[in-house]
Amino acid sequence: MVERLIFVLSFLISSNAYAANDKAFVWEVSSDTATVYLMGSIHFADKSFYPLRTEIEEAFDRSEYLVVELDISKTVSDEYNQLLAQNGIFRDGTTIKDAITDETWRQLQQRLKQLNISYDAIKNYKPGVIVLTLSAVQVMQMGFDPELGIDAHFLARASQKERSKQIIELETLEQQVNLFINAPDGELLLQESLYSLDEDELLMADMVRFWKQGDVTQMNKLLFEDALNDNPAFSKIYDSLFYDRNDQMTLKIDAMLGQKTQQRNYFFVVVGSGHLIGDRGIVNALQKKGYQVRRF
Repeated sequence: MVERLIFVLSFLISSNAYAANDKAFVWEVSSDTATVYLMGSIHFADKSFYPLRTEIEEAFDRSEYLVVELDISKTVSDEYNQLLAQNGIFRDGTTIKDAITDETWRQLQQRLKQLNISYDAIKNYKPGVIVLTLSAVQVMQMGFDPELGIDAHFLARASQKERSKQIIELETLEQQVNLFINAPDGELLLQESLYSLDEDELLMADMVRFWKQGDVTQMNKLLFEDALNDNPAFSKIYDSLFYDRNDQMTLKIDAMLGQKTQQRNYFFVVVGSGHLIGDRGIVNALQKKGYQVRRF
């Protein structure tokens, strides 16, 4: 069930055809002085997902600002490795084998073998960092590329001279990495990840269908309701990884919509699709604040 959690973050989507006709997860939010376009991000994808619908690209073109969770175009591996070295590894001689149950250890050994990852390479990592590592390796081995993700697509377009836009980050790399390093129950996160990664392809097929159909209800059920009903212990993890972040992102988007300027401002916001949907998602939060919201 944690694969739902991991893929909400990365929202890995594979599309075989007709991407330009996909409904996708896109909203327009309006105030008296500004318009915000909310685009559900896919952080790992492939070439078959493009081109995006014309309406989406036109909304991006008319926007002066591109707003992302994190500007991955400027994030370097050295910074990530430094953060891991500071907080993501055991420093007292403890290894991951010492920090988890025997059953979880057996599952981890099996998963490392399947993914061709050396135990020595991860033995000092804390559970949340191992979850990130295994998930990234798995999706890459399945043929998906972060450089083809929706956020990467728009960041690349924003850097083009004729479409140059100001980039606004909603979070920092340190904040995102610390979400996993400081996960409320790292053992549970790792245990469920190891147990359920075999279901990835089936889960992705459902995700693809719901995303292409624009079916918010079924997507929310798949990614959130089913997981929390199956395992209420995930509640604190979801609060940390999603709902608390949704609240902070909503505050920043609210400030964009409230800006008082002589001319109307347009913001194109790209965040993980899981942050937009559900009762505690960003779209619902902005509706409750009284903004006009419509689906694309």
